[in-house]
Amino acid sequence: MNPYPQSSNIKLGLFIIAIVLSSTIIWINRKMVHQLRQDAQKQVEHLAQSYTKAINSDNDDELQFVLDVMLPSMNFPIIITTRDEIYAIINIDIEIDKSSPQYEKHVRQIISRMDEEFEPLKIVWNNMEVGDIHYGDPEIVGKIRWLPYLELFFALLFILLTYWGFQLIRKSEKDSIYVGMARETAHQLGTPISSLMGWFNLLQEDSDNKGEIMKSLSEDINRLSNISDRFAKIGSKPQQAELNIMDLLVELVDYLSPRSSVKIHIDSSASYLINGDWLLLTWAFENIIKNGIDAIGKGDGDIHILLQTQREESFIIDIIDSGKGIDRQHKKDVFKPGYSTKKRGWGLGLSLTKRIIEEMHKGKVFVHKSQPGETVFRIILNLK
Repeated sequence: MNPYPQSSNIKLGLFIIAIVLSSTIIWINRKMVHQLRQDAQKQVEHLAQSYTKAINSDNDDELQFVLDVMLPSMNFPIIITTRDEIYAIINIDIEIDKSSPQYEKHVRQIISRMDEEFEPLKIVWNNMEVGDIHYGDPEIVGKIRWLPYLELFFALLFILLTYWGFQLIRKSEKDSIYVGMARETAHQLGTPISSLMGWFNLLQEDSDNKGEIMKSLSEDINRLSNISDRFAKIGSKPQQAELNIMDLLVELVDYLSPRSSVKIHIDSSASYLINGDWLLLTWAFENIIKNGIDAIGKGDGDIHILLQTQREESFIIDIIDSGKGIDRQHKKDVFKPGYSTKKRGWGLGLSLTKRIIEEMHKGKVFVHKSQPGETVFRIILNLK
C-alpha cells in the first residue's frame, strides 16, 4: 500500500501535463513549418510562371522586372539552372571561389539536397524545357524546426534543477523536523518524568501524605500515556467526537497551574460543544500556554483564557499572556517549523498547534496582537 497516494497522483499528473505540453509544442511547430513551406512553394510557382512568361514575351521590361524585383525579394534559397550551366544563385552563401573546380560540384550537391525536399519547377521557352528553378526551405524554417526541441531541453533542465533544489530543501526540512520531533518528544516526556521522580522521592520520605502523592503520580502516569497517544495521532486522521471545550481547558489548567509559577485564569464560564479530538486539542492549547509561560519567564505574570461567541457557527478563544511580546515582523514566523526565539528552542510546538487547529479541526489560529506586556493568541473553532 502506498503511504503517499497524493504524491504519486501529483507526479503522474505532472508527467501527463509534460507529455501534453510537449506534444502541443511540437504539433504547433510542425504546423508553422508546413505553412511556411507552402508559402515558399507558392512564391516559387509564381516566380516560375512569371519567369516563363517573361522569356516568352517580346517585352524586355517583363524579364527585367523578374530579375531585378522578384528574384531579390525572395527570402529563401533559390538556384536557377539551364541544361548546361548554373544561371543564378540567390540567398545562398558559398565560400568556394567560382573559379575553383570544386565550385560547380558543391553547388550541384546543394541542388541535389533541394530536389530531395522539393520538386524543381520547370522553365519553358517556346514549349521547350530550358531550365529549372530549385529551391529550399526559408532560413527561418531551419531555426523554427529546432526551436521546440531547444525549448523542451531547457525546460527539462530547469525542471530537473528545480526538482533537485526542492529535494535538497525537502531533505533539509525533513532532517530539521526529525530532530525537532525527537527534541519535542524529549521535552514532552521531561516534565511528567521529572514530576514522577519528585513524587517518588517524596513518597519515600513522607508517608503521611501518601494519598495526595499517589494522586499526583497517577496524573503524571496518565500524562505519559497521553503524550504517547498524541504522537500516534498527529500523523493520522483524528477520530473526532463531541466534547465541551470548557471541560478541556479546565482540566488542562488544573494540570499546568501547580507546575508553574505563572497564574493561569479562565475568564469565562461559557460552554461550547465541538467535534474534535480531546488529546490533540489539549496539546494545541498547552503549546500556546507554555509559549506564554516561557515569554513571561521567571518573574510574576498571568495568562488569561477568554472564550466568546463570534458567529452562530463559531467561537473565539483568546489566550493572553503578560510576557515580553512578539516583534511585528515575526508574528507569522512563530508558526513555521524550526522558528524559535529561545536559545534551546526547536520551534515545533506552535507549528504542531497550527496543524492541529487548522488542518485537523478546520479552524484558525494566529497572533491577534502583541506588545510588551500583552500578547493575544486567537483561536477560532467551529461549533458542533
